[in-house]
Amino acid sequence: MTTKLITSYLIYSIALTSLAYSSTNLASNQQSSPADRKPLKINSIKIEQLSPVWTLPAGNNPLLQRDAKLLPVEQPLALTIRPLLNKKDYAGALAAIEQVSQADYEPEPILSLSPALLQVKGQIYLSLNKDEQAKDSFLAAIRQLPDFIRAHKSLAVIYIKQKNYQQAREHLVKTITLGEGDAQLFGYLAYINLQLSTPWSAIAGYEQALLLEPENQQWQQGLLYSLISAKDNHAAKAMLNEMLQKTPNDARLWLQRSRISLDDNTPLDALTSMEMAVRLGNSDADNLIATAQLHLNHGSVSRAAELMAQLLTQWQQKKPYVTSKNTEHFDAIESVIAWLVYEKHWPEAKKLLKHSDKYAKQISDLQKSQLKLHYASLPGNSNKKITQLYEQAIKLAPTNGKALIALAEHYQKNNDYTQAQMLFIRAASLEGFAERAFIGHAQVYIEQKNYDQAAILLRKALKLNPSRQDLVQNIRLLDRMNNNQI
Repeated sequence: MTTKLITSYLIYSIALTSLAYSSTNLASNQQSSPADRKPLKINSIKIEQLSPVWTLPAGNNPLLQRDAKLLPVEQPLALTIRPLLNKKDYAGALAAIEQVSQADYEPEPILSLSPALLQVKGQIYLSLNKDEQAKDSFLAAIRQLPDFIRAHKSLAVIYIKQKNYQQAREHLVKTITLGEGDAQLFGYLAYINLQLSTPWSAIAGYEQALLLEPENQQWQQGLLYSLISAKDNHAAKAMLNEMLQKTPNDARLWLQRSRISLDDNTPLDALTSMEMAVRLGNSDADNLIATAQLHLNHGSVSRAAELMAQLLTQWQQKKPYVTSKNTEHFDAIESVIAWLVYEKHWPEAKKLLKHSDKYAKQISDLQKSQLKLHYASLPGNSNKKITQLYEQAIKLAPTNGKALIALAEHYQKNNDYTQAQMLFIRAASLEGFAERAFIGHAQVYIEQKNYDQAAILLRKALKLNPSRQDLVQNIRLLDRMNNNQI
């Protein structure tokens, strides 16, 4: 009688362990109290629009010099190229400059261009999108005239375009120290400092730019981005609220506000902001998923399912389907379905599964396999139907460890130990599933009163995860039972 009780205890104890591990990773986080549950990690909120966007000057007023002048011998050339530049005939203007070095050029060849003419030539190259040639011209101008402000500024623009931020900063700082100090220069310098991971320097630059141009949205957005990068969420949120008072229908600002709220651990505020962005037309997949996940954690389950159904409908209407773009997103939707099934929100789970079926041709076999597992968990299925669904899941993805373990546990529940053992052995060979498979297989042996083999399998599980000290007591009990000490 005592042995029977101990055996029952072992089965119950290990069964609880196995149950916790049989659920999806998301569901396994549900073991805390309802008040503390946060079953889904919130997706990154996508706010690409708030990155600073630059209008780079290329070829504007190429004959306007501020600190270098054309040589007298170059004045006739200026009269030639000016009308060409007015007509935006940059190729013709460049050909005219190249011609002056020819031996037959009248009145005489110009063998060395002045810094001013090199600046003009560089800006013409910029207008033709020939950045490397433009850079060579500006560098040649600086070699002749090291403090040539406009050449330094033009070089900084090219280096920013090429994302060579260290060189860009060097020329911008030189430009400012030489006396140029307009808002655009400070904005450029702030942007560079932000790209070089020095957000506090970027904040100073953007504040200087805003001092000169207080209504410039680009500088405002840059300052906001810098404050967030510096983790100064209080200042960032205050600035956001001020910006939202002026432009309450800017979905980008609501998205940014949501991100800050998440960082500040105020998820309900984040959810409100995300919903505002969605209602203002932002339907980016990442943001819809993040909003749904926030609803599952802190809001409305039905609204979460509605948002995921909306995303699936969007994808069905888009052709062609881009696998690399949407596979990760569908995994997030599948995780939402897993959570709904675990929490027994059957109407919402069924709704999403139905929408997913319409999308089945565009997802991977593993994703289809996962959906079969969720269907098997719905109430009202017969044993035969559950078996069929699990078998279909394995056929779709033979290496789906979750499907192998689910079917093994199903067979075990129905006392088909041979089939259960075969499936646990298969699952144990898969990376990431061996521990769960060993524990499940051990349960089968306990139910068959083969305590020696059960202990061997639990030791294998413990070796894979030494932190599972709960298994130690079970192993000791099994050893005592095997030695007839109980």
